[in-house]
Amino acid sequence: MSGDSGIGDKRQIDFDDLQREAAGLDVGCITRFLSENDPRSVAGQKKKAREQIHRTLLDQLLQDAEYKALYVDLGDKLGAAERGADDMLERIEVDLANLMAQIAEMENDAARGPDGNRVFRFADGRVVDANGEIIPIEIADGIMWPDDAPSAEEYFATKQRQADLQDRQKEWSDYRHNVLGDVRERYDDADAPMSKDDMRDALDDIEATKPAPLLASNQTTAQTVAQDVSPNAFPSFN
Repeated sequence: MSGDSGIGDKRQIDFDDLQREAAGLDVGCITRFLSENDPRSVAGQKKKAREQIHRTLLDQLLQDAEYKALYVDLGDKLGAAERGADDMLERIEVDLANLMAQIAEMENDAARGPDGNRVFRFADGRVVDANGEIIPIEIADGIMWPDDAPSAEEYFATKQRQADLQDRQKEWSDYRHNVLGDVRERYDDADAPMSKDDMRDALDDIEATKPAPLLASNQTTAQTVAQDVSPNAFPSFN
C-alpha cells in the first residue's frame, strides 16, 4: 500500500505542477508540459528572444527616414513585380494552351503522304513534311489535299509562335523565381535585414532584369514566316 501511495502522490504533484505552469507560475522545474511553440516554455522563450532581437534591429533601422522609405518602396515594388510576373506566366500558359490546340487541329486536318505522315503545301506549290523537309515532286504530285488542309505558312507560323512563347515563358519563369525570389528571400530574412545599398541594388534588379511584355508586335505572323520558306528556314518540330 505504501508503494501505491507514493505513486499517487507523484501524480498529484505532477498534476499540480501542470496547473501552475499552465497559469504561468514558476514551479521551479523544467516546463515539460509545454511545447516549444508555447512562449512560456524554455524553447519558446529563447525563440521569442531571438525574434525580439530582430524586431529591435529592424525597428532601429526603420527610425532612419531614408531606410524606411527604401524599405517600403522595395516592399511595394517587389509585391507588384511578383503579381505582374504571376499574371504574365498565367497569360503565357493560356496562350500556349490555345496554340497547342490550334496546332493539334491543323495536324488533324493536314494532308497525308504515302507513308501516312502529315504534309503541308506552300503557296508556290512546294510540299514539306512537319519538320520542313521538302517532299520530292514525284511523291507530292500523288497527294490528295483536303479542302480544309492548313497551308505550310499557317502551320509553321503557329509552330514558330509556340517556340517563341516557350522562350518567353522561360524568361519570365527565371525572372519570377530567380530574381524576384532571391529579393523576396533577402527582404524577408528574419536574421539579417537588408542594408540601404542592398535595397537599392534590389530595386535596380527588379527593373533591369524584367523581361519585355508580350505585345502583338512580338508575335510572329504567317507573313513574316513566309518570307523564308526554304527547308532550312524551319527547325525540327518533333
